[in-house]
Amino acid sequence: MHSPRTAPATVELVDPATEKVVGEVTVHTAEQCDTAVRASADAQRVWAALPGETRSSLLWKWGELVEAHHREIAELDVRCTGKNLPDALMESHRGARHARYWAGQADKVFGRQLADVPGRLSYSVLEPLGVYLVILPWNAPAHAFMARVTPALACGNSVVVKPSELSPLSAVRLAELAEEAGIPEGVLRVVTGDGTTGAALCAHPRVAGVSFTGSVPTGRAVAHAAADTFKKLTLEMGGKSPVVVFDDADLDSAARAAVLGILVNAGQICAAGSRLVVQAGIAEAFVEEVRERMGRVTVGDPTAKGTMVGPLVSRGQYEKVLGMLAEARADGARALTGGGAHDTGGPGFYVQPTLLDRVRPDMRIAREEVFGPVMTVETFTTEEEAVALANAGDLGLSSYVWTRDAGRLIRMAQAIEAGVVHGNTTLVMDSGLPFGGFGDSGLGGAYGEDAIAGCTRTKRVTLRVADTPLPSPWPGV
Repeated sequence: MHSPRTAPATVELVDPATEKVVGEVTVHTAEQCDTAVRASADAQRVWAALPGETRSSLLWKWGELVEAHHREIAELDVRCTGKNLPDALMESHRGARHARYWAGQADKVFGRQLADVPGRLSYSVLEPLGVYLVILPWNAPAHAFMARVTPALACGNSVVVKPSELSPLSAVRLAELAEEAGIPEGVLRVVTGDGTTGAALCAHPRVAGVSFTGSVPTGRAVAHAAADTFKKLTLEMGGKSPVVVFDDADLDSAARAAVLGILVNAGQICAAGSRLVVQAGIAEAFVEEVRERMGRVTVGDPTAKGTMVGPLVSRGQYEKVLGMLAEARADGARALTGGGAHDTGGPGFYVQPTLLDRVRPDMRIAREEVFGPVMTVETFTTEEEAVALANAGDLGLSSYVWTRDAGRLIRMAQAIEAGVVHGNTTLVMDSGLPFGGFGDSGLGGAYGEDAIAGCTRTKRVTLRVADTPLPSPWPGV
C-alpha cells in the first residue's frame, strides 16, 4: 500500500496594488535543489565547450526575444511588485541591452601573457567557475535577472536562478525565452522557493559562485553558507545614499533629481538617494522646493496613465516602512510632507512620499535603509562637514554630489566612501559601468570587468620552451 504523496509547499503571489492573489509559486526542497544543481553541472560542460562565437550568437538571439517580449515581461513585474508600468518597461528594455552587451563579450574573455625569463612562456587563461547561482531581489526582477545572468553565461558558466518568492514570474518567462533562443537545455535554470530554497542552493557543494542582491542580514547568511565550500561571492546589499547639495549647484536640477532619486519605484532601490545633505545657507529654500515638488507626484494604480509612484511590494514591507516612520516621529523627526499611509480609497500597500527634517544622526531612520519613499534632511556648513555626513553609517553603495565647482566635485569624489559617486546627475547604470558597494553594502561588482572577475577563475600556465638542458641549483643532480 502506497502512502499518500504530500503536496509541494507553495507561496501565494499577491498583487500589492489590489491585495489579490494572482498566482502561487512552488517551494523547491533541498532534494529538488540538488537535482537541479547536478543537472546544471552536466549542462555547463556542454555550454563551456561551445566556441565563444556560438555563445555570443545565442545570447544575442535571447536579447532580441527579450526586446520583442519586453512589455509582457514588464507586466509580470507590475503584477508581482506594484512597480509603475513605465518604469517596468524601461527595466525590461534595459534587460535586453544586457544580453546584447554580453553577447559582444562572450568571445573576448581573455587572459594575458605574463612577463617571464628567457626560455619560458607564461600566460593566464580565464575559466568559468562551473555552476553559478544568482539570487535575485524583488525590487527589479527582470532587470536584475538579465544583469546578473548574462555575464555568467557569456563566461561559460551554467546558471541557476533563485528569484524572490514575491516576484518570480518574469524569471520563469525569461528562462523560457532563453531556451527559445537556442541556449541548451539546463544551462539556465530557475528554481523557485523561499529562504529555505535559497539556503539549500547556497550550501550545495557543486555551486562554485554566488551572486546575491538583497538585504545585509541575508547577505551575511549567504556568505556564511558559501564559506564552507569557498564559493566565489558577489554581494550587492543595502544602501543609504547621500545627496549632497552645495549652495553653488544647479538647484533646479538638484531638486528634480532629489525627488526622482527617492520616489522612483517608491524608493525601493538600493541606490535611492534617501539622505538629503544640504548646505545650511540654502537649506530652507531648497528643502521647501523639494517638498513642493514631492506634492506634485501622483501616487496610485501602477497601471494607470499618469501614475508616478505605485505601492510597496508587500504588506510586510508596508508595515516595516510605516513602523520606521512612526518611530522617527516619536524620536523627534518632523514630516514636512507625507509621513504615513497613502489613502487611495481602496486596497493596496501605498505610502505617502515623505520628507523628514529634525533628524539626528543617531536615529534609526538616519542610519538604516528604509526601502520606501522616505527622504531625511540634514544640513552642513563646510565641505568637511559634508564629507562627514556623507560617510556616516556602515552602508556605502551610491552617492550624489551637486556643485558647479569642479575641484570640489573631485575632492568629494575622492573623500566619499562609496562604490559609486555621481556628480550633478541621477543614478546612471549600464552593462559596462562598474557598480558595487563598500562596507556593509557589498563585495565585488556585477557589471563590466568586475562581473567577469566574479564568475571566472584565473589559471596560470608556464611552459619551458628552451632546448638547452634544464638548469639545476644542485651540482651533480
